[in-house]
Order: sequence, then C-alpha cells, then structure tokens
Amino acid sequence: MKYLVRFLLLAIGFALTPAGLMFWHAQQFSFEGLWFFDNGFQLHPLHLLIVGLAMIPPALWEVFILEHKSANDG
Repeated sequence: MKYLVRFLLLAIGFALTPAGLMFWHAQQFSFEGLWFFDNGFQLHPLHLLIVGLAMIPPALWEVFILEHKSANDG
C-alpha cells in the first residue's frame, strides 16, 4: 500500500511523456502558443511533456528509497 502513490505518480509521469510528444507531433512540433498568454491560457503539448519528464525521476527515486529501507529493515 505504501508503494501505491509512488507507482501512480510514476505511471502518470510515464503516461504524460508520450502523450505530450504525440500531441506536439500533431501540431507539427510548433512552438506557437507555448506561453499561456499567447494561447488563450491553454496548455501547450510541450507542457505535458515537461511535467511528465519532471515527474519520473523523483517518483522512481522514492520507490528505490522505500525498497532499500524495506530490504534493510528485515
């Protein structure tokens, strides 16, 4: 149960990364509308990609830390 949140964050990070890439590809890798005030305050696909890539290392690190703690406790 203690791994559930970490694995959910990891899964969301791994889901957002290709989703951001696919949506950005659908826009022909355009940087138009990257800033919120340029795009009517809508998300750009690059935002999804960045958030996905930013979520993966910390969530994976937390899983490694929990695994290390449980291996050394018992």
